[in-house]
Amino acid sequence: MKSKFLCIFIAVLLVMSIAASVDAQVQDPERMVYATIGGPETLDPHWSYDSASGEIIFQVYDNLIAYDGESLEKFVPMLSTEVPSAENGLISEDGLTYTFPIRKEVKFHNGALLTPEDVEYSFERGMIFDRAGGPCWMLLEPLVGVGSIESLAAAQAGVENYTDMFADDQLKEEYKGVLTKVFTDFVDKSVEVDGDNVVFHLAQPYAPFLSILAHAGIWSSIINKSWAIEQGAWDGQADTWWNYHDPKNEEDPLYSITNGTGPFMLTRWIPEETTMLERFEDYWRGPAKLKEVVFLYINEWTTRKLMLQNGDADMVYVPVTNINEVKEMEGVEVIQGLPTLSNVVSSMPWNLNAEGNANLGSGKLDGEGIPPDFFSDIHVRKGFSYLFPYDIMIEKAQHGQAIRNPGPIPKGLLGYTDDPELFYKFDLEKAKEEFQQAWNGELWEKGCKFNIFYNEGNDVRKTACDMLSTYARIVNPKFELTPVGVQWSSYLKQFLAEQLPIYTIGWMADFPDPHNWAPTYLGSNGTYSAYYGKTYTEWAEENTDPLIDKALKSTDPDERASIYKELTQLAHDQAVALYLYQPIDHNVHRDWVKGWYYNAMIPGMGDGADFYALYKE
Repeated sequence: MKSKFLCIFIAVLLVMSIAASVDAQVQDPERMVYATIGGPETLDPHWSYDSASGEIIFQVYDNLIAYDGESLEKFVPMLSTEVPSAENGLISEDGLTYTFPIRKEVKFHNGALLTPEDVEYSFERGMIFDRAGGPCWMLLEPLVGVGSIESLAAAQAGVENYTDMFADDQLKEEYKGVLTKVFTDFVDKSVEVDGDNVVFHLAQPYAPFLSILAHAGIWSSIINKSWAIEQGAWDGQADTWWNYHDPKNEEDPLYSITNGTGPFMLTRWIPEETTMLERFEDYWRGPAKLKEVVFLYINEWTTRKLMLQNGDADMVYVPVTNINEVKEMEGVEVIQGLPTLSNVVSSMPWNLNAEGNANLGSGKLDGEGIPPDFFSDIHVRKGFSYLFPYDIMIEKAQHGQAIRNPGPIPKGLLGYTDDPELFYKFDLEKAKEEFQQAWNGELWEKGCKFNIFYNEGNDVRKTACDMLSTYARIVNPKFELTPVGVQWSSYLKQFLAEQLPIYTIGWMADFPDPHNWAPTYLGSNGTYSAYYGKTYTEWAEENTDPLIDKALKSTDPDERASIYKELTQLAHDQAVALYLYQPIDHNVHRDWVKGWYYNAMIPGMGDGADFYALYKE
């Protein structure tokens, strides 16, 4: 039935397009149709950690503050009437207390009025929800000083693992008091209502805290407490929270329903087919110009292209490989050169898990494999750093729509440097020199054989692996690197098991601050670098962790910038990874679409939009 609905909907659009195909006209000035790929995974802000879900939640929910238009550094009030600062007294001198005056007479979509208690509930629910692999670490880290509620609970209970406190999925009676105190002593004390204000008490100074709260930070969306409880979400009690922690996606009570204060209300969601939004007439900033927004999830490029050409879609997702097909299309506007806050790297773990690991070949430096600590030799890492043809990759695979980074921090963020001395250059002679020094000359003499990885279906990353393989053979015919594409689930599993010798992966900003990048790629507990092996984590504990912590707690932008440049220098000197490219994005829409602006934090980046600002002319 669902598929039938979408087929009928598209068929109607295509029939309507016949008359418009010669000279496409605005078909409905109050309706915006966006044809893209890949629909939402969820509609719950505390579960969502993907851009497709974020694109919908962004339109439906509001946050306490928002980015000021295209700026990534300036904020404007949203559900808070002021943006806290030291100057207005809403941030304490020690940087540990943030006060937000909550706006009055704001309505949720069900008619309920926003209260400070709704704000408190939203953040406390996020912290106890903290689903595995989800976004709520960004609330826990500044407010409680931990990366997960489970690690905090286990530490308080004196057990090795959170699951040790449960039997048959039920909490053992002796741990109920401990887990209740986890909430009352940590979570509840971190967010409090004080009259018309909500006060956050941070566990540590946290420079990017406002960025984490800003609109586009989906995890910081404000939900209605009484409504959420009625749907079966957390009941707000201290002695029940563990029953609402880390639910399965489709068993989450807020998985497929919404009730925000945003400019649009959800009217229909058919996973992987369509999402429909309707204007909220009582929106506190005034009704949107658009009455309806329709998201259509159409994987076939030819169909999306035809819809754009005929005016049946106002905005479409266009892969970089197809961008030239729309540049000369009549009545279509193509905006290019949009800098993203994302990058793609090839990682080289210093120690690998050898147990059952076929990716290492023989597991020895004998020409038929590599030892598990192959990349612990800096000359190996530097050899591959000189081996990669960065500029050729950008020109051929990215069609020039990318730039280079010297380290983990993307251009556009505090601490980025374009010092030419920090960029590795494609130089086969230098690569040869480094490889000849590796492993006391044994590598050059005996050669190596191992697999290198990309996620299947990602042609750009496949090209990167092919290039590494090709140039490795050119520099030494005894170097045999075999590119292997695997499904994402298997890719992730092998990555977490520390079995991938070289693997290409990317990172997209959660918030526009270098702290979202330096720990990820360089910290001993980083999302990626924690899996580089014991040799690396011991090095990071001594060399990068202290700098990362110092930069996080500093309130001086100049000091922070200097520290992040120092971290980039360390990344270069140790050849920690191959920093391949930072993509440049684009947006494609009919020229009657007005009001579009680019902020790299809006979910979907170049293909995303703040539909409240859009109208059709």
